[in-house]
Amino acid sequence: MIRTLSQFLPRSYSLCTMCRMLQSFLLVLVACTSISPSAADELSDGVIEWVQSKPGGYYNADKLEIRRGDPNDETSPLGVFAKADIEPNETLMRIPTECYIHVWDEAKNMNLDDMEGATEAYNHNMCLLAQKTKREMQLQDKSEFAPYVRYLNNQRRGQLPATWSDYGKELLQDLLPPGSDGVNWMQKFKGKCISSTDTFEEQVLAVTKQRAFDDAMIPLWDMVNHDNGRINTENTSMYDKDGIRAWASRAIKAGEEIYMSYDKCKDCMDVDEYWGTPEILRDFGFVEPHPHRFVYTDQEIWFEVWESENGGEKEVRWDDYEIDGSCDPN
Repeated sequence: MIRTLSQFLPRSYSLCTMCRMLQSFLLVLVACTSISPSAADELSDGVIEWVQSKPGGYYNADKLEIRRGDPNDETSPLGVFAKADIEPNETLMRIPTECYIHVWDEAKNMNLDDMEGATEAYNHNMCLLAQKTKREMQLQDKSEFAPYVRYLNNQRRGQLPATWSDYGKELLQDLLPPGSDGVNWMQKFKGKCISSTDTFEEQVLAVTKQRAFDDAMIPLWDMVNHDNGRINTENTSMYDKDGIRAWASRAIKAGEEIYMSYDKCKDCMDVDEYWGTPEILRDFGFVEPHPHRFVYTDQEIWFEVWESENGGEKEVRWDDYEIDGSCDPN
């Protein structure tokens, strides 16, 4: 059944507002880069060497490189790229659990049948992981994760909207759907998980939020970027005893970027049913390429905006959003 947004959204929140929101996000974020240009190569090389020094650790150095999306632009984002043709099913990397910073012994299980309980468990685990990551970052070169910690300590501040200036957050909040926590989620952690005034602890929480896989930080794998329209990898569960292994899901040509999904991943527990483009911006600090997804649980609607291959025509794809939280495309 084809329906229009005006049937569900508040009168003040129209499709035009949504388009304006995305355009504004892109203008604000276009210059974002995750790490200082001069340090990027040295830091990523250090992580690669460290991972490969561990039993079972592997990085396909003959066919992969970590570099800027535009090699001639030192402000463009870092990514993992093919520097030679890669065959389908060819292994890209293996990260043993020994390299993870994780809190599995203390983490609470998340049950998506109880969304309130799942949110509480997620926040609990995020707090534990941020505190453990903080301790390792403070140890610096004395940490058992030293090469990875150096990479984390060099992450640029202000990547997530929650860490923007008050004026920037106010502008963005005006564009977000009513009730969105896109700029103020960090408040629930202050005074409990982190200090209300410590800027280092705020940065650690932001880095953990941005780079964690729920209850673990996974080096190298967290350098692979997200694009639901161009996913070209598959991987084992991060909870496998030997760690995570990623491989090419199709033939990848030299020069192509390696992509995964941050919300349709192996261990994501169907998060894409209630998570969309605004949540990607909130948690990772960028506006994802098309398709853009929007989920309005109160209005029980779910839709994606897809773009044609030539970057012109847009198509809206709807799903009927069921009361129990599942998406039924029929």
